[in-house]
Amino acid sequence: MFILVMRFVIRLSWSHSLKDKRKVKRSLVDSMRNRYNVSVKEVEAKDAQQTLVIGLSYTALSQSEAEQMSETFTDYIYENSEGEVSLVEQEVFTFYN
Repeated sequence: MFILVMRFVIRLSWSHSLKDKRKVKRSLVDSMRNRYNVSVKEVEAKDAQQTLVIGLSYTALSQSEAEQMSETFTDYIYENSEGEVSLVEQEVFTFYN
């Protein structure tokens, strides 16, 4: 079993309120949950109106599946974030019986 963990930092320079930021967050989080059945949530900087930090975890059966889904999630965030993606971090944890 392989666990993919990712962190995305998105700059929303156009956002002037937490309400603007929440709208983007809600759209991204809900669409990723529904589309990919992945665990995704805002994890940091909750009170910063121009910074959105999203954490994501995904369980894969193989290393190659984890790597493929990492690319898929990254592409999705870049295409749908309504802001500038300033940082993408990832790690794959391996569990054996």
